[in-house]
Parts: sequence; C-alpha cells; structure tokens
Amino acid sequence: MIRPTRASGGIAALAVALTAVALPLANPAAALAAGSLALFLLWRGWRFEQDLSAAAATLTVVREVDRTILRQGAATAVRVRADLDIPAGMEVRVRDLPPAVAVGDAPLSLPGETAAYTVRLMAPGETAFTGVALEASDAFFTRDLVCRRFDAPHLRVFPVGTAEAGGGTKAGSGETEVDRRAPLTGQGTRGFRPYRTGDDPRQMDWKVSARRGALYVRELTGLEGGSPLITVDLPARAGEPEAFARFSMAVYGAIEAAIAARDGCSLLVVAGGEVVRFLPRTESLRECYEALGGLAPIEPRAPLYRVPGPAALAVRAGASGEPAERAYRERLGDLVARFAAESPAPFAAAVRAALGRSGATEVRIYSLLPAGDKSHLVQVIREAKVFGLRVVLKAPAGAGVLPGIDAVEAI
Repeated sequence: MIRPTRASGGIAALAVALTAVALPLANPAAALAAGSLALFLLWRGWRFEQDLSAAAATLTVVREVDRTILRQGAATAVRVRADLDIPAGMEVRVRDLPPAVAVGDAPLSLPGETAAYTVRLMAPGETAFTGVALEASDAFFTRDLVCRRFDAPHLRVFPVGTAEAGGGTKAGSGETEVDRRAPLTGQGTRGFRPYRTGDDPRQMDWKVSARRGALYVRELTGLEGGSPLITVDLPARAGEPEAFARFSMAVYGAIEAAIAARDGCSLLVVAGGEVVRFLPRTESLRECYEALGGLAPIEPRAPLYRVPGPAALAVRAGASGEPAERAYRERLGDLVARFAAESPAPFAAAVRAALGRSGATEVRIYSLLPAGDKSHLVQVIREAKVFGLRVVLKAPAGAGVLPGIDAVEAI
C-alpha cells in the first residue's frame, strides 16, 4: 500500500487547515487552495504508481545458489542481482525473498549490485524462492511492491534420515525412529527439523517454531571430545541419480557438521578392498572435498577376493541356509580364524591404523550398498568392534544391512 512521506503529510495537513478556514468563513480563496493541494496529492500518488509499475515491468533478476539439492537443516549461499529502469526522482532498493521454509534474511541492495546472504532450509520437499521486494520512494510517497514471478531456481530438500533397524520408537512397519535425545552438555546444533512424536521436548527450538508456525526441534552434533569416523564407500557406478544425489548430500552434510562441531573431521574413503584416502581430524572442508574427489564412482582396484582376509572369508562363511550348511559354514569359520594370524589382510591393517589415529567414538559408514561383494565393509565393521566402537550404517532405504551394525539410518 502506498504511504505518504513527511512532505505529502505536511501538504495534506495544510489542505485540511485551509478547508477548516474556508468552510466557516466562506472564503473562496482558501477553498480553492485546499482543493488544489488535494488534487496535487492525488495526481502525485497516481504518477508514483504509474512510475513504479513501469519500473517493475523492466525488472530482471539473476539468482545463483551454491546448491539446489540439500539436506534438511543445511545452509547454502545465495547471490542475487536485480536490474531495472528507475524513473527520474524515484529511489528503489531491492530485497530478495527466500523460500518460506528458510531461515535467513536477505539484505537491501541497490539495483545493479549483487547481494549475498545465507539461508538454511528447515523443511523437506520441493521449494522455491518467493520473489523479490521493491522498496520505492520519491519526495511524496513510498511503497513496497512484491514481485513473485522471480522464483528460480527451485530447491529440493531431503529429510535427515531417521529410519533405524532395531531399537527405538516405533514409526511404522519394520522401521523405528532413532532416539536422538541427547541432554548432555557440550553439543552443538547441526540443524533443525519438524517435530515428530517421540522427540525430546527439551530439544524444541521455540524461536524457530514461532517463526515458522510449526514445531521444530534441534538436531545435535556429536559429543564434545570425540568426533565420529566418517567412512565413505565409493560406488563402482553412479546408479540411480536420485539415490546418488541423496548419498552425496548425506556425505557432505556429515562432513560439514563434524567440522562445525569444532572436533575436526576424521574421514576414511574406501573403494572395495582399498583405502583411497584417510584424513585424521582435519578442519579443512577443502581438504575433505579433495579427498572425496567429487564422490565420482571408481572401480575397485584391489578386490578382497584376490587377497582374502579373515573378514572377507567370514562373509562367505555366514550362518545361513539349511542346518547342515550352517554347520559346515561354522566349521569353515573356525578354520579361517585359526589361520587368520598367518594370513593378514593389508586392507584390514590399513583400516586398523586409521581407527587408531582417528580417536573416534563412533564409525558412520556411508554406502549405496550396491549388489555384489561387500566384504570390505564387513571388515571395517569387524575392526571397529575390536576398538569397541559403535557402528552406524547410512544407506538408501531398503538396501539391506550388514552383520555387526548397531544402527541403520536411511539417506
């Protein structure tokens, strides 16, 4: 709505005063002056609206977002530039309007300037920017005009995986929700997500809930003094684009959260029976991203079936099948265990060394779990159990589980 400035307010007050004088005194000059001032204000208001409409018709917006596919609670940087033809005598400032589910405000900027700001996406689903707002003013009037046709690019936000195989609060058939209650001190906030039944009320963030009109809870980072070892299993092929996108978001989000917690990020990158890269407690995002190599699929160069270690053979000696077959596999497992010391696996030794240097309290394995041999992951789990560490598998829903896992979270 159009609003008067001090100048137009003074003119209106003068017109009212002249009208008050003209009516009781029947003064034609005062009445004429009051009418002239009123007509002038009406004309200036109409002219202001016309100029603003003409300027809005020439508006162009260029918006760049660092990431258009994010996990819930993740932050992304936005850069926006608006250009338009400004009529003489008018001043215009532009403010970008973030998505409705975002936390973060854009600064005011002049047309032709690039404004940069950061938003955090709080709710999953498809979302888009709500446009740009123009704050226009001249000597007599001012108005805010929202242009909603500029909503690109569209963003896709995936929820933080909370499905766990066993242990927790029931969430549906065959799945449970991970108990994320963590009242201990020394934890930072990784992000926010909508409240679900069973969440700890102490983790409710009332400020975000009031701003969004819905209940939100805080998601906490790892405990102070011990960061998790993030283990990334590079796939041999990309597979489904959507699943690979969720996998990438989950990995990058975990690294960002670990570094933001100020504990440093311990990163182990494996491909089949090969340790591609290991970083102990690094605080450099760039170093982690370089180690991941863009999460590009890589064909394993050292399959475990060529150099079978005890864990690889134990996978093939699993206790499944008919009773006679299970008895045979158990005997085979005992035989393998006896000769394990004389036939060490280089991959197991590398993983053992990485676990010893990481100082981790938990191992989080990120994998697409494609069809084929998963002996290397089982070997990582077995070595983690030797150190007494909890192991969490983060994989696509329905991809399966591995022996020895303490919890499974869908990504």
